[in-house]
Amino acid sequence: MMGWIWIIIIIAVLSLLIFILLTSRISLHLKLNIIPSEKRLYLVVYLGFLPIYKKQVDFEEMLESEQELDEMEAKAEKVIRTKWSDIKKAEKPSWDRLLKIGNTLTIHKMESRLYIGTGSASSTGIIMGPLLGITALLEQLIHRVFSVNNPIVLQVEPSFHLKCFQMTANGIFSFRLGKAIYVWLRYVNRKPGKTRN
Repeated sequence: MMGWIWIIIIIAVLSLLIFILLTSRISLHLKLNIIPSEKRLYLVVYLGFLPIYKKQVDFEEMLESEQELDEMEAKAEKVIRTKWSDIKKAEKPSWDRLLKIGNTLTIHKMESRLYIGTGSASSTGIIMGPLLGITALLEQLIHRVFSVNNPIVLQVEPSFHLKCFQMTANGIFSFRLGKAIYVWLRYVNRKPGKTRN
């Protein structure tokens, strides 16, 4: 009899833990710095205050050998060719499905600053127009797809006399694990052509 009681207690505790896990909100903090002057890219992802992913890309090492670069391009071209048929067969996401997926993610903070200059005032001014237009469209799209709690800051700042390119991004995002799993199974991880009501 006591054995059954312990089994019931263990099942109840496990069920409670699973319920807490599925309804809990997971927060991610992302920091990105692209600094061509240092020829490096830095990416750090935090789960709460704990860094769970760090990546540093050294552009100089990537481009150090022209032969290695050619080999990399050849491999990339081969992968694209072999996967192209799968891409063409893949079902294109509908706007409704995109909204369903986006609604699982809440944006608490999104700040991005791009500093750009070609060294010429005229050419910098020419590229600034399209960049500002793309930035405005991107901000509208983010507001429509995701749940945004605070104003988004997407800035493009020109340098009319200096040749430069630098980008920094800082964002805090959260999602409920249970809802993310449900949306993934229902709208993302399904075979092309298969529909669900």
